[in-house]
Amino acid sequence: MRRLIFIITIFITFFAVIQPGAVGTGKTVLFMPFYDDSGYRGPWLLRYEIPIMLGDMIGDSYYTVVPMDSVRARMEKPKKKSLFFSFINIFMNQKERQRVLSDTEVCSIARQLGADIAVVGTIDDYTYKRIGGGEPFVGGYKYYNAKVVLDQVKILNVATGRQLGKLIHGEDSKSEKGLGLELFGKERRRDYEFYSLDSLDFGSKRFLGSLMGQATVEALNKVNKEIRAVITLPDTNWYSYKKFRVILIESGVVTINAGSSDGVKPGDRFRVYTSDSGTPVGKINVTTVWSERVSKAEILDGKDEIRVNDVIMPDLGQ
Repeated sequence: MRRLIFIITIFITFFAVIQPGAVGTGKTVLFMPFYDDSGYRGPWLLRYEIPIMLGDMIGDSYYTVVPMDSVRARMEKPKKKSLFFSFINIFMNQKERQRVLSDTEVCSIARQLGADIAVVGTIDDYTYKRIGGGEPFVGGYKYYNAKVVLDQVKILNVATGRQLGKLIHGEDSKSEKGLGLELFGKERRRDYEFYSLDSLDFGSKRFLGSLMGQATVEALNKVNKEIRAVITLPDTNWYSYKKFRVILIESGVVTINAGSSDGVKPGDRFRVYTSDSGTPVGKINVTTVWSERVSKAEILDGKDEIRVNDVIMPDLGQ
């Protein structure tokens, strides 16, 4: 009996120690509510909806995204107003007050929630316009335009509090114009969409099929691509000092200034980035370690894009 209890105890202890490491192999990303400076007055809470959708794009088997509800719960709650001010607010603009948090405050919240990366940003524009011409009850035309502008998107390393990469800007607009006359005031499909847009759930299938939804997705895709280009870089000396580079390219084979003394082994894979902007351009696989400081590698991806002096960093497999 004692032996059975001992075996069960060892079994439980083993899984208690091993499993946390098994799920902690990736990075945790936290998106703060974006500052909404767009002037949008509809029912959607864009400052939450936009970062939530962006988080859905980034979240995968490697990146875990902190739920927005958890972020909001950690943020400082506004003080309750007196009965007098509550009465006055009835006649005032009910737009939610927004406070710009410092990087230190953002990182503090992120640490409490176990995040490695924190992302903040601003919504500069979020508009859907319809412009008409001619006499609508005889013959005319309509022009529709949806525009989304995201700016000042900043990525923070939570451990150090420092900004990673540059500020990111994402913008897109979708238009529909010049589709013929509107005879006798007849409504088009976009008319119904224009009038009923605010009744749709943000991110729903019907929303994504609208001009506003398409512009939103495209703008977020641009931001998502830039964020991934930064956070996929490992936070090690390989990246910080940018000292490991491509020093020669010949017949699809590259030579790098990293060897056995740097821990490089045959079969190691590296991502290749431009030295100026840090844009990812390809991948290489080490075939031969020539010396302490030199190795040869085959180009797996980006044969026409990789250049001498491009920076190399370990491929973490994400």
